[in-house]
Amino acid sequence: MKIKWLVIVLSVIISPTINAQGIEFFHGTWKEALEKARQENKLLFVDAFAKWCGPCKSMAKNVFTKEEVGKFFNENFINLKLDMEEMDGITFGHIYPVKAYPTLFFVDGDGKLVKRMVGGQTVDGLLALGADALKNIDRSDKYEKQYLEGDRSYQLLYDYVSALNAAGKPSLKISNDYLNSNPNITEDQRLTFLLEAATEADSKLFDQVLENKNKIILLTSSELFETKTKAACNKTVDKAIEFEMESLMTETFDKAKKAFPSDADIFVAEAKMKYFKIFKNEDKFMDAYRVLAKKGGKDPKTLKKITNDILSTYASNKKMMNDAAEYAEKAYKMDMEFESLTLYCRVLVLNNDLEKAISMVEKAKNIAAKLGQDTTNYDGMLRFLNSKKA
Repeated sequence: MKIKWLVIVLSVIISPTINAQGIEFFHGTWKEALEKARQENKLLFVDAFAKWCGPCKSMAKNVFTKEEVGKFFNENFINLKLDMEEMDGITFGHIYPVKAYPTLFFVDGDGKLVKRMVGGQTVDGLLALGADALKNIDRSDKYEKQYLEGDRSYQLLYDYVSALNAAGKPSLKISNDYLNSNPNITEDQRLTFLLEAATEADSKLFDQVLENKNKIILLTSSELFETKTKAACNKTVDKAIEFEMESLMTETFDKAKKAFPSDADIFVAEAKMKYFKIFKNEDKFMDAYRVLAKKGGKDPKTLKKITNDILSTYASNKKMMNDAAEYAEKAYKMDMEFESLTLYCRVLVLNNDLEKAISMVEKAKNIAAKLGQDTTNYDGMLRFLNSKKA
């Protein structure tokens, strides 16, 4: 009972964000991020911050790391953090002025400011802000009016389908109806439209995208092709989970291997993990995460995600918990982050290895002290762990 209570407190009090799969921020310049947003027909979300800003630090630690925030922002935006006192931030500020920190921007792919908010946000506040920003770009009603009036021009249909997709509304029927009408368009237009229209892997439109893969990549880019086809495959995996259709998921794997062969193994393992975790198939879940750990084990985020999935569902399974200890240790040694150390200590405590957890924290504290870093978090964790000794 003492160990169970220790784990609960360690996970909730010491590191409340450890289970979170938060916002994934783009690595690159703001102009590169804006171009990516334009290509993917998404808004660019910019966290304009300063290193010394207290509310900025609080959001980075307590808001951006939350799972619900990450899921919403990763699906709907290209996300970018900009230090406004660094060169890239300064150039951004010439176009989008900042008077206080943090300032949060939502910018469309053409560079038009959609929404701006000054000040730190709570989880609920940031989610509401993001949802409001998305509402501001739902242009599907405008295109729908023209569509219902009989306009079947290529540009109108492309813009209409893109707007529906951006707003998360169904578009497959409209796309199919348009292409089945044999419109008078060029081959390049047809292929470009196909890539935007194929939002689900279990569709004839997606099959046509695969048939014309090389041509579409030449017209667009390999990055955009991979982004769009992965999104379609993920949507079909979600459908397979919704309707408990493992066969549909398996069919999607075959298409993924054709669409993005270099990343297909990781996609398959992640999808299987997701599916078999939900339906509590321990053996297949274990097989899936072990493949993922092998294929994506050089990325600490992947190892931490596997560990968190094990902890959330199979903490009583000794084999899995041994794997979790291995993955958490590797992840911590890769990034040496306090969050990773906390995750590793949680696993050690659950595996009845309190002494090793204390030893790991002591070593990490000594390293931080030698580097002149703040050791407050390590001191707090050590006091707590030592207080729970038998």
